[in-house]
Formats: sequence, structure tokens, C-alpha cells
Amino acid sequence: MNRTNVSLRAIFVATVASSLFALSLGCSSGSTSGNGAIAPAPISLPENPRSVETPAQMSSTTSANNTRDLANAQPESVLDSKPSRDVDLNGGEAQSGQPLNYQTLGDTLTKIGLTPEDDKDCWVMKVKTTTDDQISWTFPIAVSLSPDQSVVWITCPITQIDKNGAPNSQTLADLLSANYHLGVSFFVIDPKHILILQQTTANAGVTPQLLGSNLKSFFGSLKQSEPLYKSLIPISGGGQGGGGGGGGGNPFQ
Repeated sequence: MNRTNVSLRAIFVATVASSLFALSLGCSSGSTSGNGAIAPAPISLPENPRSVETPAQMSSTTSANNTRDLANAQPESVLDSKPSRDVDLNGGEAQSGQPLNYQTLGDTLTKIGLTPEDDKDCWVMKVKTTTDDQISWTFPIAVSLSPDQSVVWITCPITQIDKNGAPNSQTLADLLSANYHLGVSFFVIDPKHILILQQTTANAGVTPQLLGSNLKSFFGSLKQSEPLYKSLIPISGGGQGGGGGGGGGNPFQ
């Protein structure tokens, strides 16, 4: 008889415990649904010595039909210039395998025919072009070294997307898809929500000819992908397709 009472008591306690557990789950579920979905924790990754470190510090982004920016920019034809010789990297003749430091990186850009501005951590030049849709763009292009100086980064901040309205999922999908077609250039969004086009080069044997060729290729990627990002950028003077308007199609389809 006592053994039976003990068994019944154990069953009763287990039943009550199960009921309380189920009730607590129900309350938690109801509370969650009432307050909306739980926001995911922000992604935190360790610092990479080969990563780019300067685009987020740049004050300017790409502009369209902006008279002041266009007046201070160089025409894209400057990227077609041919340097006559390599930059002196070591107080004597240029050495083909010598990596660039910050100063010789600026010297190399000058030798190409560009007029870069020293922004402390990167060399910045503004280059302008008019695309087929008759929008005159000014692109602030930064060239910098990674923290460990093993990589030369070419970057162009395009727009801060959270200030101009978040792009729809199709726009983001098209930008990601463009990375497949652009090859060494690729779109990213930095921690400040700035849409950026980037390109990397190993910092070994970087001559003016090589850097100039990479800059020209990078600029070509900016122009080719213009229909994908132009709807995110306010266009001065009522230009076509900007200010959140139509994207003008996907050039990679």
C-alpha cells in the first residue's frame, strides 16, 4: 500500500512539473509574439591584418550631376595615361619585387598621371564620367594599404543606403549577383552601411603600369554596374533614374 502511494505521488509530482514547464513555455511564446521577433546579435569578427581600413573614414561618396564635385574631379581619360618609367622605390632603380609603402604608393599614383589627395590613411582622387543615360558621375576612389601592407586596396564608397532608404531585396540580390560577373571587383556594405565597390592587389611588384591597369579595370566595373546602384543615389538636377527611381535594368542579365 505504501509502495502504491509513493508511486502515485511520484506520478503526480511529475505531472505537475510537466504542466508548469509547458505553461512557462506558453508564456514565453506569448511574450515573444507580442513583442515581435528577437533581433539577431550583431556579427563580430576578429580584425584581419589584410583587410581594408580606410573607406569608412572617407567623408565623400559618389555623386551624380553635382556641379561642385564635377569641377574638382579629373576626367576618366587620365586613367589611359602611360607612365614612362617605374617609381623609385629604394633610392635607386625600381625593384620589381619591392612592396610599396604609403609614400611610394602616392608616388606611383602621381606617376600614373593622377592627382591624389593625402587623406592620412589613403590616397583619394575624384574621377568623373558621363554614362549612357546622360548622368555625370563623380567617383571618389581611394587607394590604400592593408594594416600589414600586404594588400593594395582600391575602393569607392557609393552611398550610405540607410540614409536614402534601404534597397529592396531584388536590388541587393542584383548587387551580390554582380560580384560573380565583375571578377576581382566586388560590392560590400561596411559597418556604417555604406555600399562600396572594392578591388584588391597583392603588394608585390606593383608598378605604375600595373596599378594604372587595375584602376582602369576598377573604373570600368563602376561604370558597368551603374544601373544597379543609381536608384539609391539622389541625382542633382533631376537626372534619370535616381533618387529611388527605377534602376535602369540589370546589365549582367
